[in-house]
Amino acid sequence: RFLRVLNPQDYYGGMALILLSLIAFVASNDLPGMRGFAFGPGTAPRLFAFTLALLSLGVVATGLMSKGPHITPYKVRGMVFIIGSILVFAATIRPLGLVIATFACIVTCAAAAEDVKWRETVIWAAILTAFCSVLFPYGLNLPFQLWPRFW
Repeated sequence: RFLRVLNPQDYYGGMALILLSLIAFVASNDLPGMRGFAFGPGTAPRLFAFTLALLSLGVVATGLMSKGPHITPYKVRGMVFIIGSILVFAATIRPLGLVIATFACIVTCAAAAEDVKWRETVIWAAILTAFCSVLFPYGLNLPFQLWPRFW
């Protein structure tokens, strides 16, 4: 009642980010921090959480001062397919290799959109799979197997 929220999406989104930064502060509480000029393991998480909190205050202020759209109804489809794509990748990376796991992950992730164009999705999945297949094992020297072991 004291503050008039003109842009509820920005206001509540900023508040959620502030909550996330507070959770990060609490989670990094047991880690030793900075002593003098020497960084400790808790320095970076606290620094990032503090930066997130400051930027989130800006988002909250924007939600209070500028007019914006109202909150739209929440759709579960996107969240289910995005989380599903992560689980598909995690389940297939070891037995099927990087190529098949990456392709399956990208296609599953694309299903999150209601207006997906499957021909374009398959083309982009092939391009991104080829990029990942070169970048991770050869560019970054990460020990990923590219294909299933039984081939």
